[in-house]
Amino acid sequence: MAATTSVHAAGDDPRAPEQWGLQTIGAPAAWARATGAGRTIAVVDTGIDLAHEDLSDRVVAHVSCIGADDDPSQCGGSGQDDHGHGSHVAGIAAAATGNGVGVAGTAPGAALMAVKVLQPDATGGATGDLGDVRAGIRWAVGHGADVINLSLGENVAFRNLLGSGLEGVVAEAWAQGVIVVIAAGNLPLLFPAGYGGLDALVVTATTRQDTQAGYATDVGEAKWGMAAPGGDGADPDTILSTYWRPNSTNAYAFEAGTSMAAPHVSGAAALLLSAGWGPQGAIDRILATTVDLGAPGRDAAFGYGRLDLRAAAAGSGNAPAPATPPPAARSETPPSGTSTPIPVPPSVRGAQASAMASSSAPQAPASIPAGDPAPPAPEPVATAAPIPGRDDAGPAGGLRVAAFLALTLGVTGAWWVRRRGRVGGGVEYADAGPRR
Repeated sequence: MAATTSVHAAGDDPRAPEQWGLQTIGAPAAWARATGAGRTIAVVDTGIDLAHEDLSDRVVAHVSCIGADDDPSQCGGSGQDDHGHGSHVAGIAAAATGNGVGVAGTAPGAALMAVKVLQPDATGGATGDLGDVRAGIRWAVGHGADVINLSLGENVAFRNLLGSGLEGVVAEAWAQGVIVVIAAGNLPLLFPAGYGGLDALVVTATTRQDTQAGYATDVGEAKWGMAAPGGDGADPDTILSTYWRPNSTNAYAFEAGTSMAAPHVSGAAALLLSAGWGPQGAIDRILATTVDLGAPGRDAAFGYGRLDLRAAAAGSGNAPAPATPPPAARSETPPSGTSTPIPVPPSVRGAQASAMASSSAPQAPASIPAGDPAPPAPEPVATAAPIPGRDDAGPAGGLRVAAFLALTLGVTGAWWVRRRGRVGGGVEYADAGPRR
């Protein structure tokens, strides 16, 4: 079923006043110019609650890529959430708005695509295989996603030393004109996000006071690094959104994490695309209109600054052609040799020309950076206390160097394990606290 596109005032949603993140980025003002209508956001995560009152009519396609191992043709079955993280992320991006129940979404006119690549683990978190994440990204690209949200990632230290394992597949998505948004992670001080070479928006988290959240990883050298509300501390200073719980219906929850920051940006990207900007133009517009936080200008902590959707959408009724030519448009020819066990409604654009080649990156499990469950080791949850100096001088810099050297031998061994086969706990969600 195609997603409905009518959007009414967020005041019709009884819990919208609790969504300080939407107010901070100026989302309600932006809706007067665009809503994301006609665009699809793929949530590559734990799935989405397909029966939720604020999500069900937004979902236009869903699938599971658990066990797909880099091959999108092996994705099949249901994208139903069985953890909660993916539903929370989806609601921030595009919950139904003005329907008289629950909450509002950043891009209330956008459709959602549920791509399940993570599943619950014994710690209350969720983990998955990096090959399944890559398959999920490829499936989303092939089934018409305009924006892909990745509120997940490998351990930050591993990413900095070994690479993320997503470089190739993100480049494939961008070459097809798909905007990828990635949570920076929840490990402050020692390492930046580790996504410096990716054609992706990399997002750290801010608090209600517009400071960087105590748990949040710096965006570092990410080419399109930025920040968005992720929350910190106790409710209601965290982010309210839709949720899934066993033996419950239409659940809502407060969460904090860079997982929550990323879908604010994914929704913003979909909204600007619907206003007429091309992929590169939408990214340029988002980065050019951010609120500068931290050191003046672009910096390693906040990147270009905190998302300001009101400013980005201003004047979008007549969006100019992007200054930088966008990537080549996707072909509408169905891929050969791929299966589509989940019917794709007519509103979802056709698949790309051919199934993408598998990445040669080492295989490793993936995990989500989530806001509800505690991040699985070795990404400890940091306190909400202010973070000390973030440069490479002084005690913080010395600690960074010492930690890097201390981890080298252990990580070298882990790299060999990754080459030989999959290991548990590789990809996890990017949330910052216990599930509630």
